[in-house]
Amino acid sequence: MGSIRTKAGGLLLALVLPLVACAPGGSAQPAGSGLAVTPGAGAVRVVTTTTVFADIVRAVGGSRADVRSIIPAGTGPEDYEPKPDDAKSLADAQLIVSNGVGLDDFLDRLLSSGTGGTTPRLILGEGIPPITIDGEPNPHFWLDPTIVKSAYLPKIVTALSAIAPADAASFQANAAAYGAQLDALDAELKAKVETIPAANRKLVTFHDAFPYFARHFGFDLVGVVVANVGQEPNAAELAALVEQVRGAGVKAVFSEAQFNAKLAHTLAEEAGVKRVVSTLYNDALGAAPADSYPGMMRWNVDQIVEALR
Repeated sequence: MGSIRTKAGGLLLALVLPLVACAPGGSAQPAGSGLAVTPGAGAVRVVTTTTVFADIVRAVGGSRADVRSIIPAGTGPEDYEPKPDDAKSLADAQLIVSNGVGLDDFLDRLLSSGTGGTTPRLILGEGIPPITIDGEPNPHFWLDPTIVKSAYLPKIVTALSAIAPADAASFQANAAAYGAQLDALDAELKAKVETIPAANRKLVTFHDAFPYFARHFGFDLVGVVVANVGQEPNAAELAALVEQVRGAGVKAVFSEAQFNAKLAHTLAEEAGVKRVVSTLYNDALGAAPADSYPGMMRWNVDQIVEALR
């Protein structure tokens, strides 16, 4: 898949600006969501690591869950530095939700300090068969909506019901309704992807986050510019990727909004690719219409379809 996992170095370091743009706002802010639900009295207090998981948990919890994300919208977990308020949020939580599989390891450091150490913890990615790249499991399961429906939602229902058994039926009904929405979303997105000529369904992404997306929606993942955030390719590695991209006849290079797109533009220019799309989201929600999980998925597919069709 053309992944690059070497440490930073070489002549290209001067080209690479800081990759993670820090979003404004403090820790443990509510995620942006299309769900206008106000938590009721006695709602289960849930803290998630990212806004994506907060939005999904909120869909299941409805008014019976008060859900907050440690990492604010627009910021990914790779280089997140915990803040003092995070400890307080975790200490107040009745349930802590993370993805695991190496995505949000900062949470382990927080919990090892004793903060929230006895609070029930739900690790969404645990037990899901991963795609392994260069010997490492990829954690970005949620970019395949069928995994969210089949694996994440049942785990969330079970975890919330264990804390608030009187609301178990409500959680189950919410999950069933949300699962139906995800089915409709999946059908919609697949129909959009079908409008891309088969020969053009090739992805080159900045961040190594799209293997489940590519597998589910039928894309060839040609290459990744930065396999691990903070580990940029050197000049020789970028040159090899340029040849790979040029040989594949790729029509666009894609990057996420929270990263600096300078290196993506460099790759595109060297490979003769005319289009760079730097407005995708995966580890974090963004501004509307990408301020909910379904909105983020729809936004990404719309950007990809427009660039490759």
